[in-house]
Amino acid sequence: MEGKTNGDIFEQILKDHHELSSLPQTLSEVIRVIKDETSSAQDLATVLSRDPALSVKVLRIVNSPFYGVTREVTTLTQAVVTIGTRAVSALALSTSVYDVAGKWNSTVDRLRFWRHSLEVAIACRMIAEAMRYPRPEEAFVCGLLHDIGLLVLEKSFPEKFQSVWKQVECGEDLVQMEESVWSTNHARVGQFLLEQWRIPSVICEAVGQHHNSFPPGADDPDFQLAQIVALSDGISRFHISSARPETAYEIEARSVLQKNLGLRHDALAHIEEHLFGRLVDEARFLEIEIGSTEDLLVEANRLIYEHYRMTEDLLKENKQMQQEIARVNLEKAALETLKTITATFNHYINNAAATILGRSQLVELSIQSGEVDDPSGKTAGAMTVIIDSIKTIQLVLDELKKLDKFNTTVYHDDTYIIDIENKIRERLEQIRQPEPAH
Repeated sequence: MEGKTNGDIFEQILKDHHELSSLPQTLSEVIRVIKDETSSAQDLATVLSRDPALSVKVLRIVNSPFYGVTREVTTLTQAVVTIGTRAVSALALSTSVYDVAGKWNSTVDRLRFWRHSLEVAIACRMIAEAMRYPRPEEAFVCGLLHDIGLLVLEKSFPEKFQSVWKQVECGEDLVQMEESVWSTNHARVGQFLLEQWRIPSVICEAVGQHHNSFPPGADDPDFQLAQIVALSDGISRFHISSARPETAYEIEARSVLQKNLGLRHDALAHIEEHLFGRLVDEARFLEIEIGSTEDLLVEANRLIYEHYRMTEDLLKENKQMQQEIARVNLEKAALETLKTITATFNHYINNAAATILGRSQLVELSIQSGEVDDPSGKTAGAMTVIIDSIKTIQLVLDELKKLDKFNTTVYHDDTYIIDIENKIRERLEQIRQPEPAH
């Protein structure tokens, strides 16, 4: 499948699976009513009534503790008036898509898939409410459908998908694998499918963009819903694949999304704290199968252990880093002390060397002028050795002066030390060479 364009992939999906091009008639009518701003509560109720099973489910959900209605809602019109057209439409769309997709054969663990999808949907609505997004139920639908393209890819290319999924289960990045195989990813495939179903464009686009990279300060309203979905996906703890370690990039991306959406840290922490309980409650009244309570507890326990292990690893790394910093600081302190000692040593020895050199040169002049008798020349030779030795000391001291400018990195650089030694050797060779005869 490599080398094909996005259009080729989408065309093949529709060619091989015509049933994907449209939703059940009742749901198509629900979407038409949603898009028509002149539609009334009665119009939506009339459409829903054509599907008895859907009607019963909507009424049961509206009367569930989640919506907290004060008196029993017995008609679809009452349901629409009580919780609103968008909320009822979202319920109808969510439950219908769940039923439709549930009929597709899949090797992806369906419990894990819908558990993750519902968790992201609930997180989307909670984040939307926290930031006062005007249509939180719209965010819920985006969250529930954000990974629907994954099932489409599997349905359309089962063998290739199975190969990709095995690698994802071993820790490979899903989106990167999809891009390498199909030159697209499940987010854009999901958008394509929802566009075939005539789902409102704002939902389609949010689903298609939820794996985009959003830079800091990206506050364009057109991308707000997509960022809500991306952040909700980021804080989800129940993932579809079993092997999915969190990366530093994902942690940073989540922080960027939070700031872009203007969501306070404590508000997001509150959402994460209550997400699990809301997931269990809403799965029950929406009749979305996400596994037994025991399954959830086992998975939650595994997640807790993983977080504990990650925290323990971070603590170890932090301790090692602190030890390294302490070692470096100690070396820097030792280096500063060495600089001070070197400067002091240099000062006194240089003064002493200058004094000895001056006196030696006076003796040498006295010998040359005949003031000092040196018939054998031994004294002159000795003075030459003394003067050369003093020059050697001054040379070394000159190089030591330069050391007060070096830093820790240079201090550990052997080549720098070798350069100093070579300079000294060269200067010594020059000093030891006899002066030309006059």
